[in-house]
Amino acid sequence: MTMKQKANASLLLLALLFTGAAACLYVYPGQWWAKMLLYTAEAGLVGALADLFAVTALFRSPMGMKWIPHTGIIPRNRDKLVDGVVQMVEEQLLSKELLRERLSRFRLVETLIHWVDHKKGLQAVAAQVWMLALSFLRRMDAKEWSEQLDGHARKALAGVNLAPYSGAALKWVLNHSDVQKWLGHIVDYAAEKTAGDEIRQAIADMLAAEKNKFVSEGGSFTRWLKQKLVDFAEAADAINLEEAAETLHRDLQSFMESLKNPQHELRIMLVERLHELADHLENSDDAAKTIDEWKRDVLLHLSFQPAIQGLLEAVAGMLAPGSDMKYIVADNRTLQPEDIQQWMTGLFSSYWETFKADKDIQEQLEGYAGQFLAQTIESEHAVIGVIVRRTLDDFTEERLVHFIEEKVDTDLQRIRLNGALIGSAVGALLFLFLHGVYQPLLDLL
Repeated sequence: MTMKQKANASLLLLALLFTGAAACLYVYPGQWWAKMLLYTAEAGLVGALADLFAVTALFRSPMGMKWIPHTGIIPRNRDKLVDGVVQMVEEQLLSKELLRERLSRFRLVETLIHWVDHKKGLQAVAAQVWMLALSFLRRMDAKEWSEQLDGHARKALAGVNLAPYSGAALKWVLNHSDVQKWLGHIVDYAAEKTAGDEIRQAIADMLAAEKNKFVSEGGSFTRWLKQKLVDFAEAADAINLEEAAETLHRDLQSFMESLKNPQHELRIMLVERLHELADHLENSDDAAKTIDEWKRDVLLHLSFQPAIQGLLEAVAGMLAPGSDMKYIVADNRTLQPEDIQQWMTGLFSSYWETFKADKDIQEQLEGYAGQFLAQTIESEHAVIGVIVRRTLDDFTEERLVHFIEEKVDTDLQRIRLNGALIGSAVGALLFLFLHGVYQPLLDLL
């Protein structure tokens, strides 16, 4: 049985008790117990009816009689209730001071790291980030976003030590890709370009320029003497720039052919030097200082906007359906978004481990996040009140009454039940006092 059913049952019981008490008093007019029963039932019935009227008057006019004053209190004061709730939420439950105090105790970066490592998983996060980035790149305005990213990149790079991250990225590339195959493609491209007549002609032009430079240096007599010597050497075929250019061109082609061998000492030495460079970038204070100076100089004199715009457009083109870009490390295969995703996920994983070990950058990001949230609270706090007001404005009077009544109905029905019980008890006590104390005392006096 619900509390409302209990309250209604108590009202019905008191009404029946009152009827029975009135009948008993009629049949037994001189009996004290009949009078006491009537007192008790009458007081309980009045209390129950009064509380029923009061509870009903909060939400609606009893029996639709709107002419009765002070009824339908909640629907009639709907606007005041909305204003009160908005003010309570905005100034007490979610005040600026309270939000700032709670957020100051919340470590956003540590929570993010724990969430990624123990709740979500790095691979799942990387996959989700990839899907968001893919959707963004396909719909973005490259020019507008490149201008915004340029400003954000400058601000972020200004306080970041790039050396460890550069070393981590280079080390990941060296450990997770076939570097010799990449070098092979570069050598093949260079060999193809150097095999043409343009390179041979460029070598000949360079030798001719060096000859002219040699002849034009020095005093008048020296220049005259050098010119005669050169003319004599050319006449005697001791100097033949065409043959020299041809020989140098053949030597260059021969050298490029030898470089196609993965075991060439120059290629092996290059890979070793790249590994050394990665370690040096990660661990050397001198490298960190040098890169920081270079970074500051670049930020001062160079704009990233054109490069970022070009990169965004290129990446968007690569990810477009039907892209025919070739995959450099796989023969006869077009580059697919899945290939880029796999590469980016591996790079992200490498960066993530470096990021977790870098307490300085974590503190810096924590400061940025705290500052951003504080500014957001200061400038957007009024939105909380707007949201609450819009939500409550969507409530019709009937819906608002039903919402509040549903939340407090049990307690209100208890009030009705208490009214019936306390009214009955007060009626019984009044009868005992009047007929057991007051009346005998009057008779005695």
